[in-house]
Amino acid sequence: MPEETPEVSPLALSILQLLDERPMHPYELASTMRDRHMDEFIRLNFGSLYHTVEGLERSGWVVSAEREKEGRRPERTVYQLTDSGREVLVRVISEILAQPRREYPHFAAGLMFMHHLDAAEAARHLQARAVALAATAAKLSRILSELQGHGLKRLALVEMEHKIAMLEAERDWVVKTGKEIADGRLEWKTGKINDIEGLRRRHGAGTH
Repeated sequence: MPEETPEVSPLALSILQLLDERPMHPYELASTMRDRHMDEFIRLNFGSLYHTVEGLERSGWVVSAEREKEGRRPERTVYQLTDSGREVLVRVISEILAQPRREYPHFAAGLMFMHHLDAAEAARHLQARAVALAATAAKLSRILSELQGHGLKRLALVEMEHKIAMLEAERDWVVKTGKEIADGRLEWKTGKINDIEGLRRRHGAGTH
């Protein structure tokens, strides 16, 4: 049987792939992630980063290579990737690309229960979401253009390209659905949760 890979968070995966480039200390890891706008895709703060590095070290996937001192600053531990860490990095990336996994986005929950609002209110909220999605997509598009201008190739930016495409696709769907609600083309029964849940059960929606 193939070896089962332990759960590896997006932050842990980011640390492993940066250390695959070269040894770094935690502050350099964090600043590199921010310089590359990786914090648009992972939740990043120093506390969680240090905690994650410690966990990776306990797992034997990274090791402290040396201590670095600059002026009066405290010593910084420089970490490097181990052979087992690189094996995990490659295995997890392969699994993520090949195997879709069940995710639980907040927006889906909002859509599931939006019949508790009146139609006009729901349409207004979707319109506001469409504006926010467009603003985020525009911001990421500007960042993408800037990074391309600095010579980064498409492969280094493909995750941002995907994020922009997903934001634009969601915006198009949100605009279309909001108009259908506002125009009365989407049937609406405020608060009729029992009817909707009954339909879901009969059609097997949401079952595993």
